[in-house]
Amino acid sequence: MKINVYPPKNMMLHAYLLFFIIINTQVGVGIFTFQRVVYEASMRDAWISVIVAGLVTHLIMWLIVRTLQKYKSADLFGIHYDLYGKWIGMVFNLLYIVYYFLVTFAVMRNYSSVVQAWIFPDIPTWVLILLISCLAFYAAMGGIRVIVGICLFSFIVTLLTVLLFHSSIQHAIWTQLLPVLDSSSWDIMNGAVRMGFSLAGFEIISVIYPFILNKNRVMLHSQLAVLFSNVLYLFIMVISIGYFAPDQLLRSLWPSLNMLKIVEYPYLERLEFIVISAWMLVILSGILLNTWLITRGCKRMWKLNPKPVLIAVFFIILLMSFVFHKRLEVKDFMIRLEVSSIFFSFIYPALLCCIVFIVFAWRKKKQRKGGEHT
Repeated sequence: MKINVYPPKNMMLHAYLLFFIIINTQVGVGIFTFQRVVYEASMRDAWISVIVAGLVTHLIMWLIVRTLQKYKSADLFGIHYDLYGKWIGMVFNLLYIVYYFLVTFAVMRNYSSVVQAWIFPDIPTWVLILLISCLAFYAAMGGIRVIVGICLFSFIVTLLTVLLFHSSIQHAIWTQLLPVLDSSSWDIMNGAVRMGFSLAGFEIISVIYPFILNKNRVMLHSQLAVLFSNVLYLFIMVISIGYFAPDQLLRSLWPSLNMLKIVEYPYLERLEFIVISAWMLVILSGILLNTWLITRGCKRMWKLNPKPVLIAVFFIILLMSFVFHKRLEVKDFMIRLEVSSIFFSFIYPALLCCIVFIVFAWRKKKQRKGGEHT
């Protein structure tokens, strides 16, 4: 496996497109439920937990980009190969591929649950996942440029959806945000950790980095993308705390959709149905980015063609929909995946940055000693 990758010019992307790519990895079906999860930990200070998690995300993104800048044009798979060697590097690469496969299944399974609960309660889970898989497979065969184009359209859907929260702002009771810092530091940090799963996904820049044309702009646009996601989650969290009563927010499974129920127009009712349907485009972009990473890893390590890999991925996901069909099973699976996301998105990238800088310093010192002897 080559450490540095130089894709063809027709597959290269401008750095500003990272703004849309990273946002679509962070904003997905979790935006419907994250308020309750964080609120359970830090109560009315949940908005502070969102800020803390956002600041940590900015730091980790900075570390990831600094790690990538130590190489000419390497991705995560090549860095593992360079640091750990062929076999250990392959193990680390395989772990990331399996992780993103499970994330893809979680996204599809959670979106299916939303559709079943709000629109089609009688439709089987496997039918929804089969339909999503067919659509994702068709789009994924277009390549990375088609996927990025879908990310752009899904960003527009996200912006339009955010504008619909104006009615919730009018009915919010802002005194429910007080008193500030009523929760303990431990609870606030616990809420930030729970928020980590919603913000995870930005580390995909480690794989897409070789495809960026102007790499000197990567840091700027990646940090702007993370900032947008953080502000979006903070905005929705603040509105949710002001709109719902404390007990009501804890009981609500999908707080964001419940807030959209009050939005009515003379010519349009049940707006949440339209939002759930349109959100399919946002979900699709996340699925495409995850599956692209999986196929990219398989191609880098084993020279596998993306098409059979995609077929295998979606087929296994369809089989898993028959296994994880009960609510308790899905909940237990999601708890385990949330813990894994903290490691793969936050802890390991920070450790990898330290390892890269130590290895490069050691190599530079060794090269200097070798030059002195000659």
